[in-house]
Formats: sequence, structure tokens, C-alpha cells
Amino acid sequence: MLKKMIQERLVKGREEQYRKDLASKQNAYAAWYRPHTFELKRQIEAADHTKGNALSLEVVRYSHLRSYILGEKRKMPDIIVACDDDGNVTDYAEQMIRDFFAEHEDISFVYGDEDRIDEDGQLRDPWLKPDWSPDTFLSTFYIGDIFAFRSSELAMINPGGRVASDIEARQKLEADAEEEKNAAKTDLDDPMRSWIYGKLCMRLLQAEGGFTRRSGDVFDFPVGHIREILFHASRKPEPWNSNLIRGSLTGRFSSESAATRLISIIIPSKDNPKVLATCIRSIEKYTENSPYEIIVVDNGSSPENQVQVRRLLKAHDDAQGAARYIYAPMEFNFSRMCNLGANAANGELLLFLNDDIEIRAKGWLSYLSEKAKLPYVGCVGMKLLYPNSDMIQHAGVVNVHAGPIHKLQYCSNKEEHYFGYNKGVRNVIAVTGACLMLKASLFREVGGFDEENFAVAFNDIDLCLSVYEKGYYNVVRNNMYLYHHESLSRGDDRKDKIKAQRLSKEQERLLSRHPKLFLRDPFYHPYLNQDPAVKEFSIAVEDVELRNPHYTKPEKVEKAFPEKWTDPVLKLGVEYADSLDRWLTGPLTDAAGRAEINKGYYIKGYAFVINANQAVYDRKVLLKAEDGTIYEMDSETAYRPDIAQNLTDQINDRLTGFWTILKNDALPKGKYLIGMLAIDRTSRQRLVNWSDVELKVREGY
Repeated sequence: MLKKMIQERLVKGREEQYRKDLASKQNAYAAWYRPHTFELKRQIEAADHTKGNALSLEVVRYSHLRSYILGEKRKMPDIIVACDDDGNVTDYAEQMIRDFFAEHEDISFVYGDEDRIDEDGQLRDPWLKPDWSPDTFLSTFYIGDIFAFRSSELAMINPGGRVASDIEARQKLEADAEEEKNAAKTDLDDPMRSWIYGKLCMRLLQAEGGFTRRSGDVFDFPVGHIREILFHASRKPEPWNSNLIRGSLTGRFSSESAATRLISIIIPSKDNPKVLATCIRSIEKYTENSPYEIIVVDNGSSPENQVQVRRLLKAHDDAQGAARYIYAPMEFNFSRMCNLGANAANGELLLFLNDDIEIRAKGWLSYLSEKAKLPYVGCVGMKLLYPNSDMIQHAGVVNVHAGPIHKLQYCSNKEEHYFGYNKGVRNVIAVTGACLMLKASLFREVGGFDEENFAVAFNDIDLCLSVYEKGYYNVVRNNMYLYHHESLSRGDDRKDKIKAQRLSKEQERLLSRHPKLFLRDPFYHPYLNQDPAVKEFSIAVEDVELRNPHYTKPEKVEKAFPEKWTDPVLKLGVEYADSLDRWLTGPLTDAAGRAEINKGYYIKGYAFVINANQAVYDRKVLLKAEDGTIYEMDSETAYRPDIAQNLTDQINDRLTGFWTILKNDALPKGKYLIGMLAIDRTSRQRLVNWSDVELKVREGY
């Protein structure tokens, strides 16, 4: 009885500590913001502001912006900072804006990031925005609650339906006063938002060349983005509803324009006549207005399946329109098959479509073409869901340091993720080749798919990156979706070790061909998580600590663990085990670029005990050398709601993440198998399990 009481008290103490730790880690952003802002302010104080301080500046609230610009003639400041009524600019924002315009003399419009201060004074809801994204802007006012522009640009545009002299009319004065009064009481009304969006920002951004093909370096944009928090809102920031600004949009679908462009739909397929039939019949059923041809490229179907495909295409040709069959037996080479189809195409637009795509909504083809036809747009894709579900498969590709990932994969499409990322139209660095449209002329301009280097994997990403490097903007339409029966034709590459090795080599070639775009994805904020395993958008909390690391010393285990401790009930996933500088800067940065990073090795992942209270366990990372010597290290816990949502029988399971750092010379050179020791602090239970991941400690690093 006494033993049970003692154990219950111990469990209660561990659970109380778990709740405290969870509360501190759940608001990870606030913990990240403090050290980050301290360092940012230190850098600002150390900088020379002579040129920036020579520029005059005034902050104007949104409710007063129209009257301020169109009102009585006054000497305008050099810079007008416009911001929402509910909230305040950060104490370093004005200086950063002055310095930005002083440094970038060719840019006249800039926006920044923002967050929220809640009722208790806690920082929450960081909205870390992409660099200039014209199609995102046409979908929703993602500029948000703060932007700034040079007042000299007002002479280039006519911002609204009245001129300055109109303000003298008493009726106009009264109307403005009433409008501002209402705005102070409630959220901005529709006319106010529409004016700021369509009459001011739209015209300024058009004058800036925001809707034209870029030139220069891959990171040269005509519109500026200060990648820091410039505004603390008093409510959760949200993009303005696009319905309010629909009249100002450009490049939207019209049946007249859709009917003037032939689209060539190129479908690689082998030995999948039933799957292909489902795809083609869904095209026939749900395509309106857009003239199209279908080109099936087959790299070696059996004679029986060839007969079925030919019969299918003849029926389509007789009933719907042009269909062609290119039969070219060869080893699977997706790039070559697509290029063969493109060479035979007559369309002004090319759509590369997997044979396991299924359409279930009208207008899908027009939605793709109305973006792809625009002169500044490159590749266009569409949101893909797993069949018979609301689970996202593809909502745009993001380049993290380790390589390209599908952000939001396996997340529910019923929910709105990260300020509507999965609901609107977005500019992204790349889209999947399962559904990818672009102009035929642009496809030829970049040389098509690379048959030699990317026969199977990453060919779509390579094409998109090449298109982006030519100055075009790639687009994903997340306001419509298709279903993708992924990998029906080839299976999952990651389950086959030979295929996995091929993937690794092709990924290395991809990173080497486009090195800049894996140091920074302009459409994915640098302060967001670089972990390829994290599909949701989240702040990269650990990176601040990793740049000033607290090292953990590995301790040699003198006495072997009893065999009975080893138990698969302890689940372990190792997501990274490599150098600290590679994690922070990517695999392609040279030694000079890593000079400021402290050397060391970083290990991270997750671990939990099946059907147990996770709060009672301490965890130690194990490293087993090739000679059998085992070392153990303490680890930090990490907040992992993504793991918890997939667990059903665990208690207190939101802190299942772990990470640890060791110095580069803490262990002898060699390979170390990574494992985990879980210690139940309320009993004598000890559990050990090993991963299949090795840490390679290099000599001379």
C-alpha cells in the first residue's frame, strides 16, 4: 500500500512537471522571439543609419490612409508607412523601413511580417510571409497589416475615383469622417479595404513591375519584403477576403479566353489501362470550354494492354476530339516520355498529367490555363488529395535545406492551414509533375525535362526551378483540387533500398544544379521550420539555440544493458543525425559560409513508449560504436503535436520530440548506431531500442 502511494505521488509530480514544460513549449514562438529580437536589435544598433535617417517618414493608420493621400495638399514625407488600426508597429520597424529604402533605391514598395499580442501580453500567431508573390496577392491581400511606399510613387498612379480637389466638398468631408468613425468601431469595411487593395496597392505594384517577368538574380524582386516582425496586431492577423477585391483582379478565367488556346494533355502510362480509363473519362466529364488533345506515351505495355489503350483512345477520338498514342518501349524514364509527348504536341499550353489522376470538378482545366497563359507565370499545378479522403497530398513544394518537400502533406484539407495556405492561389518554388501545366514556348525555352540526370525522380522539381531561374513565377491553385492515386504505377520508391539510393543520387544532383534555392526558398520564410519531417508550418524554435549551442557530453556506459531492457514497445524515430552546420545552412554551403556556425553534431527525432504515460520517462540518446562500445547522452524535449495526433493509447504525449548536440571532437572517428534509453522515474522500468540510423563522426571536422 505504501509503495503504491509513493508511486502515485511520484507520478503526480512528473505529470505536474510535464504540464509546466508543455505550457512553456506550446507557445514556442514567444520563446523564439525574445532571443531573436535581442540579437536583431543589437545588429540594428551597430549599423550605420546615416542614409536611412535622411529619409522622412510618417505612419498612417488604414482608416485615415485615403484621406491622408487624397486630402489637402501638403508636403509628403519620403516614406508613408500604412498599418492597421488595431495594433502597433514594433519599436525597430521604422528604422528597418528607412534603412531598407535607403539600401534598395530601385524598390518603392515593401511589406513586413506580423504577429499578435493576446490579452495577457503574450506573443502569438506569427505570420511569416513569402517574398513578393503576385498570384498570392491576386488571390488575397497577403500584404496584411503593414506596408510602406515612397510617396513619390503617388505621382505615377491615380489612387482612386476622386482627385485632391474633391476633398473640399462638404459632402466628401462628411463621408470620410463617417467612414473613419465606423472603421474605429469595427473592422475595416469593404469599401475601405477595396480602395487600399485595388486603388492604391494594386496600382503601386503594377507600376513597380510586380506582374512582369523578373530579371537579374534569382532573389531580385521588384517588391520588397522585410523578413522581420514589423507589426504587433491586437487580434489574429488574417488575409483579407478576396471576395472584397474581386473587381481588381487580373488574369481570371473567362470562357472566351479559354476557348482560344489548345491544350495538349500528355499522359505517361504503361500497363494501366483501367487506371488510364478512369483518368480520361474524368477529363471528358469535367472539361468545359477548353479545347484539348490527349497524348498517351507508353514505354512498353503488354500487347493485351496496348489493345485496351488503343480502343480507349479511339473511343475518345470519335466522341470528344483528338487523341494520340505514342508507343516507345524503353526503361522507365519519366522525363523522356514527357519530352516525347511534348514534341508531338500541337497545343499552346502543355499539361503533364499522371495516369492515376482523377478529376471530379468542372472548370479544372480552365483554372490551370488562365494562370499558365499569363506572360509572367511559369509552371502551374493544383492541390491534390488522396482518393476518397480530405487528406492533402500536394499543396505546393517547399525547398528546405535538405531538399524539396510537400508542405501540408497528410494534413486535413477541411482545416485552414497557416493563414489559408491550402485554400487560395499561391506562388511556390515548385509544383508536382503529377499535374503540371506551362506554355509550350516556355517548355522549349528551358530545354524540357532533363532525361539524363532526372530519369525518374525530381524531374518535375528541376523543371520548375529552371523555370523560376528564368524569371517566371510558379503557381499552385489550392482553390480547387484533384484526386491522385499516388504511386499506383510504380509503387513507393522509399520502400525499395535500390530505388532509395537512386533517389539520393538524383536529390544530390538536384541540389547541386540549383544551390541558391536550397539556401533560401523565397516563398517559404527562412524562420520557418527546415525539418523535412514537419509538414505543418511552424517556427524554427531550435535554430536560435543551435546557433549558440549547449553541448552535451557523451558518457561511456561501463556496464552492458541487460538484454531484457531491449523492447520494441519503445518506439524511436531519428529524423536527423549529421553536422550542426549542415542542418543550419544546408548541404551545399562551403566552409566559408559556415564559418560563424559552431562545429558539432546534431541528433533529433521522436520517441515514445506504447500504451504508457510519457510523462514518467526520462530519455537518453544512445550511440553504439562499431566495436560495441555504448555512450549515452542527455537530450532536450521538443513539442511534437504532429506525433501526438497519430497516437491513440498514450498519455501526455505532446513532448515526444528530442534533440541533442555533441562537440565535433567528443567521440572518436567512426560510425555510431543511434538508440534510446527510456527511464521510468516512478518505477524500476528501463527500456532500450535501436534505430537503423547511424551518426558518422568525421576526422578533422
